[in-house]
Amino acid sequence: MQPTYIELESELYQTKAELSQTHALLKTALKEIDRLVQEVAQLKEQINKNSKNSSKPPSTDQKGNTNPDHPKQKRKGSKRKAKISYPAEKIDHYVECCLDNCPHCKSVFIQWTGDSEKLQQAELPEVKAVITEYELLKYRCFSCRKNSIATLPLGIPDSVFGSKLMGLLATLTGVFHLAKREAIQLIKELYDVDIGLGSVSNIEERVSQALDPVYQRIHNFIMNSKLCKHFDETGWRDQGKRHYVWLACCEQATIYMIDRHRSSKAFFKLFTANPDHVSAVTDRYAVYSIFKVHQYCLAHLIREFYNYAEKEGPDKAIGKALENELKKVCHIHKKYREGEITLVQRNRRIGHVKKKLEFHLEDGMANGSDDLFKLSETLLDDFDKLWAFTKIRGMEPTNNLAERDLRKLVIWRRKSYGTRSNRGKRFVERITTIAQALKRQSKSILTFIQKTVIEFYNRASAPFISEAFGF
Repeated sequence: MQPTYIELESELYQTKAELSQTHALLKTALKEIDRLVQEVAQLKEQINKNSKNSSKPPSTDQKGNTNPDHPKQKRKGSKRKAKISYPAEKIDHYVECCLDNCPHCKSVFIQWTGDSEKLQQAELPEVKAVITEYELLKYRCFSCRKNSIATLPLGIPDSVFGSKLMGLLATLTGVFHLAKREAIQLIKELYDVDIGLGSVSNIEERVSQALDPVYQRIHNFIMNSKLCKHFDETGWRDQGKRHYVWLACCEQATIYMIDRHRSSKAFFKLFTANPDHVSAVTDRYAVYSIFKVHQYCLAHLIREFYNYAEKEGPDKAIGKALENELKKVCHIHKKYREGEITLVQRNRRIGHVKKKLEFHLEDGMANGSDDLFKLSETLLDDFDKLWAFTKIRGMEPTNNLAERDLRKLVIWRRKSYGTRSNRGKRFVERITTIAQALKRQSKSILTFIQKTVIEFYNRASAPFISEAFGF
């Protein structure tokens, strides 16, 4: 018996309802699949981030095992220089080495030819700490009936450790980043002096107080000088909480400041100059947008576009093109910095690259993904900030100077996990600032720190690192 019209119509409506339900489920499933695909792509991108395609430091890169079948490249040999002989005034002992007979045939009939070879050998002396006992006599006044005690001579710290020993310990922990126990052990091995673990922090605080005037002078020099300034920041830990190291540097010196926040309020604790009179090189962090003459770091942008070049789709070709153009800019400027081309030649070559870069940024807005669209739009709006270095003599297109100076504290942070007190933060700021300035001026760090501590206890002004620059 054939189904009636009513039964067919009912079955058709039921089928349509099932199809509609299946279609809704399929639509929901496709949306979920699309979301999961995007999430997987984001996770892959996050896993594949390294120092080449992001702002992560090279120390975080995961290096794979060397392929034994891959041909090894020969390393370039370092340029070896002959050992420079010590001048006569530095030689403490002369020893003349003679022969009594011929070493070949044992004959005693030998004669000096008038020629010789010289070997200068440096050896360490036997060292021992100088222990001085100060006896402070007590007195009683017959007039007022009060007791008193003699004071230490001027320049002698009220501590069981002398100024030079304090300077050495602070240099070991604050400049060479030895752990406190390692520094204690080294001083014990060298000078047979016992230092308690708690005394290290007390010594660091005293040295920090002595270094403070030099720290303030460096800060004033960097803020008031007309040199191009570089700014950057990185994470830090203090008492288990996230802090930030802020940095400002120029060719001659660097200043460090540790603060709880990464904000404009924190930045203005470090930056005290007029932003209209400062030429600055930074990354694209919004806090730095206050500068009238402002150069974006091209190295940061190269890493960002390298990240887009690793993606699939239209972003790959656009990102690769933008990355290559920015690399050309850095290469051209490097040739100018090394004296291979003139200023006019540099600007002419960069002018050609400038037009290509603008074209590719417009391509990124038209055909790129949403993220690439936003980045391209931002760079086109701030296009002049990519080329400020072509107008200011001495300005660099990258912020590598600041990043190199930050690396010192990044290494310290990884070794010590930060600080645990305000006095610890002040010690890190001051000794690192002064060590970097001394390094730039090619001066002895230990000698200067010891001299500064001695002058502090002599109640004299702190010595200058460079009187020419005023710090």
